Amino acid sequence: AGADLGLRPYGLEASRILRLEKGHIIIGQDTDALTTPDELGMGWALSRKKPFYMGKAAVEARRALGDKRRLCGFTLDDNAAQVGESALVLRDGDPVGHVTSFGYSPSLGKWIGLAYVAPDQAGPGTPITLRGFAGAEVQAPVAALPFYDAANARQEM
Repeated sequence: AGADLGLRPYGLEASRILRLEKGHIIIGQDTDALTTPDELGMGWALSRKKPFYMGKAAVEARRALGDKRRLCGFTLDDNAAQVGESALVLRDGDPVGHVTSFGYSPSLGKWIGLAYVAPDQAGPGTPITLRGFAGAEVQAPVAALPFYDAANARQEM
């Protein structure tokens, strides 16, 4: 696994892994100009009661079209060397999304990542197919976010 490869994050890479373990996104890496709060699982942050806020009309118009993709977490124990950021997520051999963030978590002892998948593939435990470098395909289970300390117990120490 990663520890055997001498992978010990430091500096900014350590910060990137810590935020990934908590399922936090990086704007511009895990999002693009078309990403909606609903695709990120953050639709809860937008009021459905307020009569107006900046962008409300656009959000409601986009919501009416339905979800095309969903950002979710996934894990890999093995075959991680074949996958990386920008790897494709496949369904029946066709691309439906891509990996946005990926790295080894020393806290969890496995590789973790964020990827856009079809909305019906985003449930924890659902297997997804990733096509990485040189066309290698690996199976990865979708994981609930955050990957680490879901109850925030460490924050409350």
